[in-house]
Amino acid sequence: MIILLGIYLTSIRFMDAEWLSRAGCLVVMLGIWSGIGGVLQERLFFVRSKRLRRNALTVAKARLAEETSDADQIEKKLAEINASFDNQMADATQNIRLSIGILELSLLLTGTFLWGFGDLLIQYAVGG
Repeated sequence: MIILLGIYLTSIRFMDAEWLSRAGCLVVMLGIWSGIGGVLQERLFFVRSKRLRRNALTVAKARLAEETSDADQIEKKLAEINASFDNQMADATQNIRLSIGILELSLLLTGTFLWGFGDLLIQYAVGG
């Protein structure tokens, strides 16, 4: 949307400025903000996952204490729960980093290209 607005404002020569280049600057800023958003999203996921793990371990300890008095079996089940949460967190963190990284990279590359060459693209398209 920002790029289309930049193309439109440049094509109508609004305030006789290079709006496509300015739009590229804004796209770069969005790319940086998306990276910051990814860090925050990952942190929120980590905090939520820690709370879910703690609750699952508490419930499992109570249930296992009622079912059996074998301490080794209880520790084995708790270790399985921890391993399951660790695997889920690793997979989710990797997915978050990949999706945010791709978005950030595409925004930064596109924005930088338009910021640097937006004025030339318009001149070439207009033919002058």
